Formats: sequence, C-alpha cells, structure tokens
Amino acid sequence: MSVLTKQISAPRMPSMRVRKPAGRRATTVTGLEVGATQAIAAQATSQDGRVVADRVASRPLPPGLMRDGIVIDADRLAGELKSFFAEHRFSKRVRVGLATPRTILRVIDLPPLDQKDIRAALMMQAQERIPMPLDRAVMDFQTVGLVDTNEGQRLRVIVVVTERDGVDRLLDALRRAGLKPEGIDLSIFAVIRALRDGDQATGPVLYAQLGDLVNIAIAEAGVCRFTRQAPQGLAMVLGRLAESQEIPIDRAQELLRTAGMLRPGEPTSDDDHAVADLLNRTAMELGSELRAAAEFYAMQFGSDTVTTGVVAGPLAPLPGFVQALGSASGLNLTCGEVAAAGAQSLIDVDPRLAPLATGLAVGEVV
Repeated sequence: MSVLTKQISAPRMPSMRVRKPAGRRATTVTGLEVGATQAIAAQATSQDGRVVADRVASRPLPPGLMRDGIVIDADRLAGELKSFFAEHRFSKRVRVGLATPRTILRVIDLPPLDQKDIRAALMMQAQERIPMPLDRAVMDFQTVGLVDTNEGQRLRVIVVVTERDGVDRLLDALRRAGLKPEGIDLSIFAVIRALRDGDQATGPVLYAQLGDLVNIAIAEAGVCRFTRQAPQGLAMVLGRLAESQEIPIDRAQELLRTAGMLRPGEPTSDDDHAVADLLNRTAMELGSELRAAAEFYAMQFGSDTVTTGVVAGPLAPLPGFVQALGSASGLNLTCGEVAAAGAQSLIDVDPRLAPLATGLAVGEVV
C-alpha cells in the first residue's frame, strides 16, 4: 500500500486516505478505537453537520497489547481485531485513532504564503519548535487563516507531528488483522468532530478524551487550536488500583468495571470504597490539569475565558467522576455521548464510550 500517505489530519481536513479508482463507489469506513482494555468499532454518518452513529460494538482486550497508545504485541492484537471484525461484520476499511505521549501539536504563524510553499516553511520552523527528529516523524498541518499580530498579518497554521514508529506499528497490526487502513486521525480531533455543536458553541470549548492517557483540546467553531496531554487516564488509574490493592491489572479492570455499574443506594464493599477514593483523587489531579489548560489558552491566545467542556472515554461514565472533575477544574463539564441515527441503529456500547470511534468513522463533517 505504497499509496498510503502517512499524514495526521486536523478537523475538517481529510485524514490519511487510500486513493480509489475514479468512478468507484466509496466503501463504508469503520472508525476504530484501540485502547489498552478494549476495542470499539463504529459506523456513522454525517447529517446536517452532526455525526450520528449507525452501529457501535466493542470487544474487551487482554492486558499487554497496548501501552500509552503504542502497540506492544502486534500479533496478539491482530488476532483480537480479526475476531472482532469477523463477529460483527464491520467494513474492513478502517480509520483509526492515534494518541501517544510523542504526538505534538503546535500553532505556528508564518508570513502569508501560497499553499504550495507552506510545507517547506513549516519544515524550517519545526526544526526549532518541535523536540523530535523530523526524519523519524510524520507531520501534517492545517491552515486556520490570516490573523493580525504584533508583527503584522500572519498565516496561522496548526501543525501535528508524531513519531513514525508508533504509526508504523499501528498500521502493521491492522494489516495483520486483514484490515485496510483508510486513515489515521489524532484521537482528540475525532472526539471534537463527534461532539462539537456548531449551533450552540459561541466561544472556546474544552474537550477531554479520558482514555489510556488524557488528551485535552480547546476548539473554537469546531477547529482545534490547542492540545495537551495529562497522565491521569485509565492506565494510571488501573496501575494505582492494582498497586494499592495488590492485585493484577485484569482484576483491577474488573473492579473498575463493577464500580461503573453501581447505582445510588446499592450496597458497597471495601473494594468499591477503594475505587471511589482513587477516582476522587484522580479527579482532583486531572481537574487541576484542565484548569491549567484553560488558563494557559486564554493567556496565550488572548481568547475569551474557557468556561465549558465536554469529556468522553472510559473514565467518563463512572459514577460521579465528571461532577468531581467539574468541581476540581471550575469548568462546566458535561459527559459527551453519541447520537443514534434512528430506531434501527445497533449501538451495543454505552454512548458515552463511543464518541472517539464514531468521530473516526466520518473523515469530515459536511
């Protein structure tokens, strides 16, 4: 598949894609989220600028296949994905999310340039601005438009760079599973695509994908302008729980899953209290990260104050977690969830877990 262009795309920008023969009808693309504990696949459509889910399914994954968004065991992961797609009969053309500690977003202002000259100018800037050897990286960009600065009018460009090794490992696992990579998208961009509400959002909105790592973004009018990562995600929670209770990771996964199914008034055990205490501590730490991101954004970009946010991912549905996160951050946070396309939709996953996969299923919102 030498025609596969290794690029990471921003919202509204086509992601990595395979060129199809002219005149051939486009094949449905499956959005695929692969985390340390589960894989989620979705098929979705865009209706009047809003992403809606047609089908969503999930499969638990055994420990040790992924770590911090990087494929660790390609053979075993490929086997799990092959069985997953065979069971649910999703389209094997997939767009997958990428979120690793070695993925960097920068906002770079250039003199007004023609489109054909932007990449060369960015390569010169990136040597100084991005702490990563560019010969071992994948870079993509999106122009935002002209802005007024102290140095005059400049072309503002959002640049995303990630290590090539992480991309190559992911593509290798997908191909071993018999899947056909249609594109790779930065995970938080897909979340924004799935959850943004262009009709109501009048200022900057914070988005947080509470996955293995926490990916934070701030977007205006659906366009991501700032991202950062925080460590207080699912991987840290499971690691802390396993250590404090002296249990293996798979048992920690089960405790966390059980806590997520508890309802108010149900009897609780010592394990439930341990999970609740850990989640409260995590919410306090992560709330500080969200608040710092909002404050930095307002100061750096001279923007309106960030007051609202939307969170999604494995930690979001746990009882009381989003409320505790909102209190700790001082932001008005809601738990994002996907909308069903209609009565015939097959959504076998908590809708609060599905925004990432659903956003990946549509390359652009039109």
